[in-house]
Amino acid sequence: MTMCRRGNLLLTSIAMMAVAAPVFGQTISSTSTGSDGALNLTTPGTVVFNPQSFNPVLNPSGNNIYNFTTINIAAGVTVQLSGQILNGPVYWLAQGAVTINGTISLDGGDGYSCVSPPNPAIRVPSVPGPGGYAGGVGGMVTDTFTDNYQPGSGPGGGIGGGLEGSAASTGKFTGNQFLVPLIGGSGGTGGTTDGANFPCGGGGGAGGGAILIASSTSIAINGSITSNGGNGGNPGSNISNGGGSGGAIRLVAPLIQGTGSMSAGPVGTTFQGIIRLEAFQQNFTGTISPGAVSLAAPLSVALPSGGPPVVSVVSVAGVAIPASPTGSFQIPDGTINQSTPAAVVIQASNIPVGTVPTLYIFSESGPDMTVQAPALTGTLASSTATVSVTFPPGFSRGYVRAAWTP
Repeated sequence: MTMCRRGNLLLTSIAMMAVAAPVFGQTISSTSTGSDGALNLTTPGTVVFNPQSFNPVLNPSGNNIYNFTTINIAAGVTVQLSGQILNGPVYWLAQGAVTINGTISLDGGDGYSCVSPPNPAIRVPSVPGPGGYAGGVGGMVTDTFTDNYQPGSGPGGGIGGGLEGSAASTGKFTGNQFLVPLIGGSGGTGGTTDGANFPCGGGGGAGGGAILIASSTSIAINGSITSNGGNGGNPGSNISNGGGSGGAIRLVAPLIQGTGSMSAGPVGTTFQGIIRLEAFQQNFTGTISPGAVSLAAPLSVALPSGGPPVVSVVSVAGVAIPASPTGSFQIPDGTINQSTPAAVVIQASNIPVGTVPTLYIFSESGPDMTVQAPALTGTLASSTATVSVTFPPGFSRGYVRAAWTP
């Protein structure tokens, strides 16, 4: 989101969910109820998958579990699934056939590259695929030298910065071979500064997302599914420092076939995700690279019992923040007019009570701030915390994190 103390805050969360362990069985059911109807995308072009844009709205419960009858992504159609819209891993369940002749992309975004002179407006965390984690914001010299880069988000987020042109810490994939619970890739750290040659650091790349596609009959992949991590950003260089890790792709059906491709990169790194194909009949002859590959007989679908964890800033000094803030340094998400501390209200769901959220605030006319909020109070379904922040004049951008051990 952005505020114009005028402050503004972008939001992200770090989350892991526990679900029941998988159970072996001789038959497999996607468990789809069919309540979301058929997903049939045939018009060539790019479709941003937003459940609110469908009529009727898909998955009104908001738990990212979609109950389709059949799924058809035609050739020439690219479906983009973004963590900016979908908070948490995605579960596409189908009663009948799943046919992917087009492209499904859960790729993490690239980190921004530094510009000269340094511009605080570009310091925005890269956007992950759903279920993945954002990259860290790079450092920037203000009035005095400050090595203020941020780590990557996620349980395997990059933690050590590197000067541009040298190795910054890349995000790592932390899921298990079963992909239960389903989790995406972690983000890379932002680049550091040295106060002279490199007055700003590029942003870390975001992690690839996580998806389960399950069918009670068959899955055919003749197009592609990608969950690659984003590259880290650099000024005047193509070196990928602080990249995000690849995510997770899990397919479950009695029959998996096709001649397409799947990837959970990034290409050329060791920080790859996992692609898991579970079927009694494995007839897929396409390419699977990069990413660790696991071929097995079907396990139970193993869906999460609750919705995805969410943490967000809902108001600053009594000014409501939009549910989908832009983080713009031109048009703020909210405007305040006070030099005294402003109450920042944080709201969370499906995050354990007692978790301590952290605010990260970057301003055009003040130093970076890291503010620890009080512990969340309330219930697992709905909790809150309020912290006071003194915003400098001009625009400020921020985001909130919540991290805990499940």
